[in-house]
Amino acid sequence: MNWVDEIIEMHAFFEAWFQGRTDSTERMESVLATEFTIVGPDGAEVDRAGTIESVTGGQGASPDLVISTSDHRLLHESGETVVASYVETHVSGDHPRRRSSTVVFERSETAPNGLMWVRVHETWLDRG
Repeated sequence: MNWVDEIIEMHAFFEAWFQGRTDSTERMESVLATEFTIVGPDGAEVDRAGTIESVTGGQGASPDLVISTSDHRLLHESGETVVASYVETHVSGDHPRRRSSTVVFERSETAPNGLMWVRVHETWLDRG
C-alpha cells in the first residue's frame, strides 16, 4: 500500500531532519502539494511555505527524537484522492506525545510513492 509507505517515509524524513542526520528538505518539498495546508494539534492552520519554514528552522533541534506511526487506516479512495488516518508518536527523552492524524493525498506520477500531501489535520491524543 503506497499510502502507508508514504506516511512512514515522510515521518522517517522528519525524524532524520530533527535529529540532524540530514540537511536536505528535498524529500519533504517534493511531496507537499502547492496548496498544502496542515492544522496542527494546537488548531493553527499553516500553508506549504509556513510548513517548510517551520520544519527548516528545527533542523537538528531534537537529537534524541524518535518518530513513529501506527494504526494506519484507509478512510477513502476515489479517483485521484486518497484519505487515510494514522497515529503519530514522538518520543524525546521519557516524554511520549501522540496525535491522531488524517491526511488527504492526491495521486501524482512524479511523487516518490505516487502521492502528494494536500492536507493534514492533527489532534492531540496525549501530550506526555
